[in-house]
Amino acid sequence: MEFPSSLGGRAAEVVVSGPGGAPVTVELSGQRITVGRLSDVNDIVLQPDPEFLVTRSGHCAFEREERQWFVVDGGSANGTYVRRGGVLQRIAGRGALHDGDVVCVLASVPETGKRRYFELAFHSTADSQATRAVLIAETAPSACLSYDMDEARLLLVRGGEKQEVQIRAQAHRLVRYMMERNAASGGAPALCTHDELMHAVWDDEPMHTREELAKLFWELRRKLEPFDAADLIENERRLGYRMRTCRD
Repeated sequence: MEFPSSLGGRAAEVVVSGPGGAPVTVELSGQRITVGRLSDVNDIVLQPDPEFLVTRSGHCAFEREERQWFVVDGGSANGTYVRRGGVLQRIAGRGALHDGDVVCVLASVPETGKRRYFELAFHSTADSQATRAVLIAETAPSACLSYDMDEARLLLVRGGEKQEVQIRAQAHRLVRYMMERNAASGGAPALCTHDELMHAVWDDEPMHTREELAKLFWELRRKLEPFDAADLIENERRLGYRMRTCRD
């Protein structure tokens, strides 16, 4: 990855990291900072990109209006995402940024395994918290979810340690289904559509809605938040959800 040596006086910053690369803090200033694959036309360059998933010029941009920063998708084929509170959502055009948001650009789509992203963690305060947060993330052991079918227990696994996560009956049906879908795809987080998830939870019972399904996922993320593991569940806007599970 390449970055400008100076962007003028600091108004905000992003901590940029990618698969296999060390995190780098980039100061933001001016009115517009572009992000893309080519170094001669972008302020922030996302490399290496062997699968050519990042748009050559202006995949996305950071734009400022007075004190507010926005992320703007440049019409990229693979989209620009923002992770906020553990929820990953695709940006439709332009979205306001809040301190702690992480802008995500697709970096790799392996045949097996989870998708990987270039991550640009946005911070509106000019202190060292951004760097500390990245260092903590780099050193923290990776986490995944496991489900004991025999005992009906959801387990958070991190660094060889297991922590049971208490969930209600409907969430058990939801988790079991998503675990089975992942296993069928070789362990990779499979995209489960809204319709198939609703069928898995409520079968053919009438009068259930997507709002109820969204509430189930909200409750599940709330259970995972104390363990800093809410991002193990991803929302594919208008499509469905993915869950990161442990490989056998």
